[in-house]
Amino acid sequence: MPPSRRSEPIDVSALNKSDLIVGIDFGTSYTSVGLVVGNKVRLLSDAAGDKMFPSVISLPVRGGARVIGRAARDMLATDPTRTVASPKRLLGRRFDEQEVMTFLRQAPYKSGPGPDGSPVIEIWGEPYSVTQLCSYLFTHARELAEQALGVPVRRAVIAVPVTFDDARVRAATRAAQLAGLEVVAVIDEPTAAALANRYVPGFGGIIGVYDFGGGTFDFSLVDVSRSVFQVLTTAGDTWLGGDDLDQVLAEAAANQFWRLHKVDLRRQAVEWQRLLFACEQAKRELSTADLATIHVPEVLRTADGMVDLKLAIDRATLARASASLIERTLRVCDSALAKVGLAPKHLSAVYLCGGTTYMPAVQSAVSRHFGIELRTGIAPDQAVCLGAAIHASMVASGRAVVGA
Repeated sequence: MPPSRRSEPIDVSALNKSDLIVGIDFGTSYTSVGLVVGNKVRLLSDAAGDKMFPSVISLPVRGGARVIGRAARDMLATDPTRTVASPKRLLGRRFDEQEVMTFLRQAPYKSGPGPDGSPVIEIWGEPYSVTQLCSYLFTHARELAEQALGVPVRRAVIAVPVTFDDARVRAATRAAQLAGLEVVAVIDEPTAAALANRYVPGFGGIIGVYDFGGGTFDFSLVDVSRSVFQVLTTAGDTWLGGDDLDQVLAEAAANQFWRLHKVDLRRQAVEWQRLLFACEQAKRELSTADLATIHVPEVLRTADGMVDLKLAIDRATLARASASLIERTLRVCDSALAKVGLAPKHLSAVYLCGGTTYMPAVQSAVSRHFGIELRTGIAPDQAVCLGAAIHASMVASGRAVVGA
């Protein structure tokens, strides 16, 4: 759920420009930039007031300017063969990995293996490496920060999922470097979320950080009882996120539409993307409402005119549809606990992180599973970026807050 657009002006006179380091949450679905100014940690806004932008790149004109963020996301439904969403899922992976091939088979653009075996995406007949595409997102993040602050930005701390191995961390670092950024530190996303919540009342002991984002799920156990945080263990699922919940809803809606009209929307790139958008919107609405409608206008032309896809959905239906995916996250949590011989009762609290944790079904399932207090002191979709910014401030001042 997007944060408020209301933003206080930033007093750049308080910045030490020589030590300026931003924190970047390079998310699967959204990317954001944060900075500590004085004693406040802030998400930086773009000219429209948005504090995060969709991790989507479009190249609508051969040899023309790149389109990034919200405008690019809109192009998924109008120009899908030249628009790439969630490239982070492919970053540092090999083309011949089963999950990668499955992901790319469903994509509307052309792809293949590059010289090093990594995926290459073809747009306008030109090959683009995933690292190159991700660098465009980092460039947009850097430019957003420079416009917000009015000063050059050259150094950053980047947050990555706990499931990123060395190769994937190197790929993320390389993408940031191509964007003109020196990566001074890398922090895993759940630990960044723990940093962001460190001043929430009751914070202490051994905590669990349940991070359910747009494209990945991570769970970390962190000992925060001392001034230096100790990460006890981490676990995650690189192919599990809110995007997968949208896919489940879209599959169900497409199946119903097939039964009524004998047309498979999955075979039509534009209509399928519009359906995914509608499912995401309905999912978000059900975080605060009991009933929503999956609505895609004029999805099919018939002899009698245009036909809309319109399907009512309530929270209970969404909960049933997402139950197996939520259960996968809980198995990851149990695996992490077992690694260090802990049980849920040994935790002081579980902190929720990532936009998917706004779902009542997720909150209810996690609460039942752990049987202890759930906390969302910092907005779940902002916690990672704010934590990365705090870590950046600590790096700039020479103070460590995270231990291996």
